[in-house]
Amino acid sequence: MKKSRLIAMISVGVVALILAGVAIGQMTSDDAASAELLIVPRPVERRDLTDMVTVNGEVRRQEIQEINLPVDGKVSNVSVEDGDTVDTGDELFALDGRTAVAVSGDFAFYRQLDVGSEGPDVKQLETILAAGGYDVRDIDTLFTEETRRALAEWQRDRDYGGATPEQVETITVGLSSNSNGYQIGKSNTVAYTINPSVAAPSGFAGAGRSSSALRSLLPRPAEVGTPAKPVIEVSASALDVDEGDSVTITFTATPAPERDTSVDLTIGGSATSGTRDNGSNDYETIDNSFVMPAGQTTVTVTVPVWVDQVKEAREDLTVTITTQFGNDPNYIVGPSDQVRVRIAANGDDLVSYITVDASTNTVDEGSSVTFTLRTTVESNEDLDLSVALSGSAQQNIDLAKLNLDEITIPAGQKSTTLQVQTRRDDLVEGDESIVLSVVDTADYQLGSPSTATVKLVSSDLPELTLAGGGSISEGGSTSFTIIADAPVTDDTSINYQVGGTAQPGTDYKTLTGTVIMRAGNSRVSVTISTIDDDVIFLPSDMVVADWPARVGTVLVDEGEFVLQGSPVLTLNEPDFTITLSVTAGERADLEIGQKVSVSLDSSDQDLDGAIATLDENATIADDGSELYEGTIAVEGDVAAVDGARATIDVTLSERLNVLAVPVAAVLRSAGGDEVRVVNDAGTITRVKVTIGLVDGEWVEIVEGLTGNELVVVDVDPQADVATGN
Repeated sequence: MKKSRLIAMISVGVVALILAGVAIGQMTSDDAASAELLIVPRPVERRDLTDMVTVNGEVRRQEIQEINLPVDGKVSNVSVEDGDTVDTGDELFALDGRTAVAVSGDFAFYRQLDVGSEGPDVKQLETILAAGGYDVRDIDTLFTEETRRALAEWQRDRDYGGATPEQVETITVGLSSNSNGYQIGKSNTVAYTINPSVAAPSGFAGAGRSSSALRSLLPRPAEVGTPAKPVIEVSASALDVDEGDSVTITFTATPAPERDTSVDLTIGGSATSGTRDNGSNDYETIDNSFVMPAGQTTVTVTVPVWVDQVKEAREDLTVTITTQFGNDPNYIVGPSDQVRVRIAANGDDLVSYITVDASTNTVDEGSSVTFTLRTTVESNEDLDLSVALSGSAQQNIDLAKLNLDEITIPAGQKSTTLQVQTRRDDLVEGDESIVLSVVDTADYQLGSPSTATVKLVSSDLPELTLAGGGSISEGGSTSFTIIADAPVTDDTSINYQVGGTAQPGTDYKTLTGTVIMRAGNSRVSVTISTIDDDVIFLPSDMVVADWPARVGTVLVDEGEFVLQGSPVLTLNEPDFTITLSVTAGERADLEIGQKVSVSLDSSDQDLDGAIATLDENATIADDGSELYEGTIAVEGDVAAVDGARATIDVTLSERLNVLAVPVAAVLRSAGGDEVRVVNDAGTITRVKVTIGLVDGEWVEIVEGLTGNELVVVDVDPQADVATGN
């Protein structure tokens, strides 16, 4: 380091003047009278002064991240090379056939995510999907079926295979006995198969392709006798509606069918269909199929949304094009195979009135009676009810023991049931009564009737059989039907068992095992909804970093098996960074923000900038010395190569437009610093001054001069002797 210091730079001049003073003391008065005065004057000036230090630097690309694998796997593809610049959405590599994509986020993904997962990583995933144009309406910390559907579209667009491709699974349903309610017939079991919705990576090559790509897979019109099968897609005129509005569902065929084509639909969602006359229905019933006429490319269905008297949260209606089974379907289901329309919440001003009625006026001994408690207002929250049981029939004698402390109308329902099981005995006794009453609370008001009475007698039992079975795709739904040989006279609780290789809660939504067949009916259906569990998120699917970034080094090869935690590649800053390295003594003079001038040895380029960062802790060099590093932020682009040397001039301090004199004009004495001023009469006077910043041959005068003086820079020794100054 080269630094100017006042004492070092004026010491020679001061010593010379002191020696001259000594010479003056040894001279005679005759010698002084004959000498001439020879001086070198210099006017006081205003100058810009700087104190500067020069250090060495280097041009580098800083490593910003090392990408490590969060799971074990085989590297099936590497899409980048050393030095490539990667931006958001670019592919980096593939692990077990699943592409790793560059995404923006706050932290690296670290675990597998599936329906039910909860945490900030779920919110980050939903944010990334939504930003990419995939339909995630509610961005939160919970992984829902909506999240799965958006993720499935994202994965299909990248030809992902199933995370864990499954074999065909089965569901079996069988009736269970209820000796007090019904008899079981011979046909009492049905079976279903669940087909995987996502193929293995070597499966159908068209998965996740656009409509135009799918159309390229269709038979060409030139193939005689084989008409081109239309690709059917669905869209909606609005995705959010209020009660009283309507929505138009549009089905599009590409190309137009050459003959009338029947298209099957699956209607789902939390909203209920039906007529306007039923005050709890949400929208007009949609047929589960339609015909696309020959030569026509669109069919529209307008669906009115009814105004109901229900206190309800937001609901939805889904319309899905059903994939035909068999080897020769009439149409192909396109990528836009489902629309979801949401109906806004309403009914906060409604008051609940509770009524109760019994499933029958009479019940046989050994059978059960179902009391139904109803509210006039359907709600999106559970409603706890208080009830009392009375009458001549007694619990533990005529009736099974009941728990009357947990009677609740579930959210989304307008009723709940309380099943009372009667006991068969050998006693000769008259008819008995069962009375259930609603007790008033602050959460609701009593409706009419608020009490129901049932007569306990005897009756015959119906015989039940099961109908259903078949094949389901993952994510789809079906149902089985319980059929009675005659209409039941009372609401009857029917029990069933579910088995098979498919797992409840994983492969299909868990079933309760009980369903109520209402009085006067001879059949009731139970829906089986399967879960698309092949679509999951693996933490290696998305790589989070501060993109764009430059690939430093690719550390793996295609075909290599890599363990969890192993590095795959490193990322560098895309732009060059100028670094400096200084000793502890030099570090003491440096601060963040100091101005610098950088000269690049490799390109003869000069750049202005400032110190951006400085280490607080030293790094021990190979020779044992302590070094401190920092970085420089420069104006303009750096035209250099990695590792090029740089010379950095750091401005430690700066004085602009200050009074300055040559360093040689300043004299040091016991009383302080002085300069010699040439007066108007030609005499020389010593003036005390306060000095400031020294810049090479110039020194700042803080106090003592006004700026219009002439100062003596040099004096001929003989002339100095003559004047005695």
